Amino acid sequence: MTMDLRNFSDRLLLVGCGNMAGAMLDRWLAAGLDRVQVAIVDPIAAPREGIVQYAALADWQAAGAAADWIMLGMKPQQLSDVADVLAPLATGDTHLLSILAGVSLADLAARFPGARAHVRILPNLAARIGAGVTAVATLGEADHAAIAGLLDPLGQTVTLADDTTMDLITAFTGSGPAFVFRLIESYAAAGERLGLSAEDALALATATFGGATALLADSGEKPGTLIAQVASKGGTTQAGLDVLDSDGQLAALLTNVLRAARDRGRELADLARGEG
Repeated sequence: MTMDLRNFSDRLLLVGCGNMAGAMLDRWLAAGLDRVQVAIVDPIAAPREGIVQYAALADWQAAGAAADWIMLGMKPQQLSDVADVLAPLATGDTHLLSILAGVSLADLAARFPGARAHVRILPNLAARIGAGVTAVATLGEADHAAIAGLLDPLGQTVTLADDTTMDLITAFTGSGPAFVFRLIESYAAAGERLGLSAEDALALATATFGGATALLADSGEKPGTLIAQVASKGGTTQAGLDVLDSDGQLAALLTNVLRAARDRGRELADLARGEG
């Protein structure tokens, strides 16, 4: 995995620098990105040493600044306001990157017609430690090598032929860490209810989930194969699995979780287009 951004000399503007965009930026800085090459437009983001931060796009524009790469990291509902100011500046060789949920490549192309390329990125929070997964789809004359150089430090990258499945991927991998954290939280709470201390329950739950996913990734085995290695007929594991598997409720629950998150992405797309 490439972790060296010391030779990345293009100018990068982040429009919005909340949790996700901030996690990406921190990882890029750790990979050697020069702070002088970065500017942020965000009125409330925590300042980062050595990086110029503006309260509004008009302030950035008034400073005579320019950018080769512009990443949209604000709320999708703010797209119209941002596009009105930013579109005239996203021209020529500018790559327009977006992590906005629900905003398609076609929407980006319509809002920013002068950009060289439109790049839709769907990362997740584990990018903060280089263990994320990022789906990416592009439209236009994208510099794929440069895009790969930016995304590689974040973790695994999945390149898509188009962005037709992005709403589902937003739910599946983008929202996924929150769902996993909730499962761990609930697992720990169950252990606490049955007699463990809160501290021990959370520590054991975290280690159990972390070790299981690491083993799955390292082994190359299917989950069912590893389940069979833990469970024995009539044993304690099988007793618990019988509850999890009862009437397909777990699969149905997770399907409903993903469906709700996916459908909300579509609603956000309508709001970004002013249709909501």
